[in-house]
Amino acid sequence: MKSNALHATALAIFLMLVGASIFLVKVVRFDYPVRPGTTASVWTVEAFIDFRARDEPARIDLFIPTQAAEREVTGEQFYNGPFGLNLTGEAQTGNRRAVWSYRFPSNRKVLRYSAQTVGESPSTPLPALFRETADRATPFEADPVKRQAFIVWTQSLRRRSADDATFTELMLTELFGPASRRGEEADEQEVLLKQLPPPLDRLELARQTLASQGIQARIANGVKLIDDTRRAETISWLEYRVGNEDGRFFPDGTPSRFLTIWRGADGPLKASGVSELDFQIAVSSERSSAAALARRAGARDAPVATFFGFGDLPLTTQLVYKTLVTIPIGITLLVFLRQFVGVQTLGTFMPVLIGIAFRETALVNGIILFSALIAMGLAVRFYLERLQLLLVPRLAVVLIFIVIAMAGVTILLTGSNQSIGLSVSLFPMVIITMTIERMSIIWEESSASAALKQGVGSLVVASLTYLVMSNPHVEYLMYNFPELLFILMGMCVLMGRYTGLRLSELWRFRGLANS
Repeated sequence: MKSNALHATALAIFLMLVGASIFLVKVVRFDYPVRPGTTASVWTVEAFIDFRARDEPARIDLFIPTQAAEREVTGEQFYNGPFGLNLTGEAQTGNRRAVWSYRFPSNRKVLRYSAQTVGESPSTPLPALFRETADRATPFEADPVKRQAFIVWTQSLRRRSADDATFTELMLTELFGPASRRGEEADEQEVLLKQLPPPLDRLELARQTLASQGIQARIANGVKLIDDTRRAETISWLEYRVGNEDGRFFPDGTPSRFLTIWRGADGPLKASGVSELDFQIAVSSERSSAAALARRAGARDAPVATFFGFGDLPLTTQLVYKTLVTIPIGITLLVFLRQFVGVQTLGTFMPVLIGIAFRETALVNGIILFSALIAMGLAVRFYLERLQLLLVPRLAVVLIFIVIAMAGVTILLTGSNQSIGLSVSLFPMVIITMTIERMSIIWEESSASAALKQGVGSLVVASLTYLVMSNPHVEYLMYNFPELLFILMGMCVLMGRYTGLRLSELWRFRGLANS
């Protein structure tokens, strides 16, 4: 007995751990939303390259977004024309390039790259390379004048700061703030600025300054994600990590959504062997289900995230499972009410079937119809008892009567402009017929009070299971996270080991407790 109890407990814990682990992987790793109706903007970013070929070897190098874990870039498309395409990556920077090449192109040519993404926000984690410890770099070693200016400026910053965080804030304020806040070393700053277009010149100086203190920093480039932008301007910003905190500094103000395309001070495009080059980036957006985006990401990155899902099934089958996966919730509630509360019901799972039937009629209408049809069915059942019919013909007569009664209710309610009449015909006839037969048997073998007590208990449990199974949050969770069925199974295993008193038995034997 003790070994069986340990076995059951171990099995229950194992099942619940499996379900919880898969659930957490989906939510934490793939950002599955846990609330129904959650949507996200899906952005389409397209790079368009138009140029004239000159009948000589041509090569076009374009930075494209990295397939990184911190953001989702899906559905990439390349329009290459006659050009060959090669994708290359840089391990040190994390950059990715699309390289188009052709031996002797002529006339005007067009190349395109597009991708769909949910983009990034200022709170999006920085790439994994920022987790590495940076070596202290010594800039401007080849130029004594700039080297001395850099030492004067950085020593002043260190003297006026308390730690790396305040050092970084003070440095960015002096580089990008108004002229009145650039400190006494403004001349040194101007000497140190490289011959780069703004704001890359100050961003590069900020990167070198942080690198001299052993702080990871990179210049990042990309586009702001703004609705329907035909010519989106590329922007540059600074990414850095101070201690365990990620940071981004945008010289022109922090955007709400953006897409990082490449890192470094280089331009987005390099071309050789072409002329009259026109390069532009277009951005558009549309709303999409956040759960669909998460499923798409899971399908690409981890089959386990989509194996426990119904997204690849035909739509008609998906609609069936949206209802089917809620039934275990109702069954688990039924087990709890029977094992711990002691509610008496007709049959084992009949209340859950009645609760499913209530989905077609709504709760109040379903209770009224159920009670009326059961009352009429019992009357017919007791009348047929006098005729001493065999079981199967008797059930057939009751079923036919239920159909006639349902048709009559439908016609009456439709004539009175009540919409319930349209759904009553969907009320499961077999469920009502078997409920009538079960109640009549209990009525004869036990008593009328026992039959009524179990009938009312079934109605109460059916109502509770209906409320749970029809809850939109429950439907959403069970359909998108079917691994929760393992947790329900484990709970039922644990409840199956309970042998104590039920709440109803405490009330039933209260006299013994008082004596």
